[in-house]
Amino acid sequence: MLVGRGALSFKTFEVSGKNPTPSHERLLERLEQFAFAGIDAQEEGAVHGWVAPDHLFDGDFASPKVFRGQYALFALRIDTKKVPGPVLAAHTALAIAAACEADGVEKLPAKQKRDLKREVKRQLLAETPPVQRAYGVFWNVRARKVFLQSTSKAVVEAFRALFERAFELNLEPHSPGMRAAQFARERGLTQALREARPLALYTSDRALAAV
Repeated sequence: MLVGRGALSFKTFEVSGKNPTPSHERLLERLEQFAFAGIDAQEEGAVHGWVAPDHLFDGDFASPKVFRGQYALFALRIDTKKVPGPVLAAHTALAIAAACEADGVEKLPAKQKRDLKREVKRQLLAETPPVQRAYGVFWNVRARKVFLQSTSKAVVEAFRALFERAFELNLEPHSPGMRAAQFARERGLTQALREARPLALYTSDRALAAV
């Protein structure tokens, strides 16, 4: 199973909006509508979309597979394709040298060089496989909490943008401080939290000298 594998580092969000606890039917419908659709062979950049929880190519958003107890499980897939700068420069230099030799000239006009570079890049992109990654999503619909199996800033931003567009809901990131404040409010411990001070986990020089 794709979701839950690897290092379990999570980013936590709280869901809000007009309907923060959507029905199973609504959730599955939006997953399918914003499912991963692939990247063009000659396209540079990153594309993303949802996949079902079993593997990178799982597009079957069947209810028994997605819904596990109080959680909806799926994944954010991001495919990235880019030609490394040094590789593009080297292939472009070879193409320019070949064109100069074919035309019997020492230099090519700037426009022809740019056209050659674009063509070389197009060919290299067609030959370059995308880097494929997927990140597990655990959505406790009833509790209005979402857990993303990544803390990368770029992944978090892509996830948040897609989630909010797909489900027409808002996501509020949770930090340890925010969770502590919420815990304190729910238990009447707000004043105690304000008065809390860092715990000094060290031994004084005087205590060390007495050992």
